[in-house]
Amino acid sequence: MKVVNNMARSKRGKQQKESKMIYIPFVALLLVIVLFIGLSFHQTASASTDAFTHFVKVSSNDYAPPGKVDVYFVSWYGCPYGATLSWPLYLALDHYGQVQVIPHYSLSEEELGGAVPGLLFQGFEPNSSVDFHFLYIYNQYLNATPDGKPLNGEAVQIGLQEIQNDLPPWVSQYVEQYQLNLTRVPAPNGTVTPIAYASPIPHIVTTLIITGPGGTWLMLGYPSNLEPQQIIDTNSTTLLSQIQSGNVPAPIQSAASTIESIISQAEGS
Repeated sequence: MKVVNNMARSKRGKQQKESKMIYIPFVALLLVIVLFIGLSFHQTASASTDAFTHFVKVSSNDYAPPGKVDVYFVSWYGCPYGATLSWPLYLALDHYGQVQVIPHYSLSEEELGGAVPGLLFQGFEPNSSVDFHFLYIYNQYLNATPDGKPLNGEAVQIGLQEIQNDLPPWVSQYVEQYQLNLTRVPAPNGTVTPIAYASPIPHIVTTLIITGPGGTWLMLGYPSNLEPQQIIDTNSTTLLSQIQSGNVPAPIQSAASTIESIISQAEGS
């Protein structure tokens, strides 16, 4: 009888062990899924924080016409970031076509120490496979659209609508995704908030998007290798003449080279 009991206990133990082993593959699969989700979240978070002042490859999709590269610049007339970015963008685009610009200044912001010299784009005639599209969504003082529609505290929504009205739908989708959801920066009150809501007057910030056979890249604000303070004391007309004569300040040249590198990648080179 004792032998029979031992055999029964041994059989039950073996069955329990085998029953537990059934769950091992499921546990392993669950761990893999958790690890994958964690890595995906980390990669998304890392990419999103880099979007301000850095190019981020947001997609492998090509939204340009076949064999072309499209450059999209979305800003507003008085934007200090847009003024800063306008210089290397002008220099880079000059290699791909004839760029029409007029010298300008951003509005004066106390935290920057004054108005930033910049260029307002007026037109572009390509002589290559690269085309350029620009759109200004607010006026000089960030209180109305360029055609005079008051913002009335709705600059973010109105800015997105301006983009939707004048540019392909995918452009506004990426702008909304990266400015209202992914890219978070410190706000004046010490919190971390989506970049579109980080200033005292929430608004869509300057955005540069480059798309072609190699994929699509996006950058918010100004290039990290050219900050507004580096050109803030410069006369815009003088600086334009200086660049057109080939005497390009090193920070502007460096930022322009970065833009050209992204265009080259978008070409699939």
